[in-house]
Amino acid sequence: MLKAAEPAATRTLSSPVAFEAIYAAAWPRLCRYAWVLVRHHEDAEDVAAETVRRAYGAWLAGRGPVGDPLPWLFLIARRIVIDRNKRRVLPWLSLSTAGDPPASNDSLGGAEAAAWFDQLRESMSRRQHEAVVLRFLFDFSDVQIGRIMGLSPAAVRTHVSRGVAALRKRPEVLDL
Repeated sequence: MLKAAEPAATRTLSSPVAFEAIYAAAWPRLCRYAWVLVRHHEDAEDVAAETVRRAYGAWLAGRGPVGDPLPWLFLIARRIVIDRNKRRVLPWLSLSTAGDPPASNDSLGGAEAAAWFDQLRESMSRRQHEAVVLRFLFDFSDVQIGRIMGLSPAAVRTHVSRGVAALRKRPEVLDL
């Protein structure tokens, strides 16, 4: 769960200061998740900015998150991307050839991680890929992933397990 910078006693649910603390803590991960969805740096920043704008409006109206705000923000971002692409199907872009890979604090370098995620994507369906990324890259629970993807926790477990099973059938993908 994201921690705000000031004590909870001085914040209220609709406090702009409380939202600003959540925004500051969530922004890097929100941008990275948006990049996973759209595969383009500027578009990802647009999605993240629109997510924050919508979340702030909901926050001020008293419709903020019940628990951890990050899955709530990811759900808003996912819905924005779906809304933008309802009438067209975006082709999967190769992460290793994209001109603007995300900044990575992972143990893998940016190019190696992008190539590895390309290989992962080729092994799984889109839903399996998204579920595996949310589980292992962002470390979300089944309930949180289900809220983001609009699935039940059991369906999330199914997508993750089938995605991992698909990866096990291709051991060359798992060799780093």
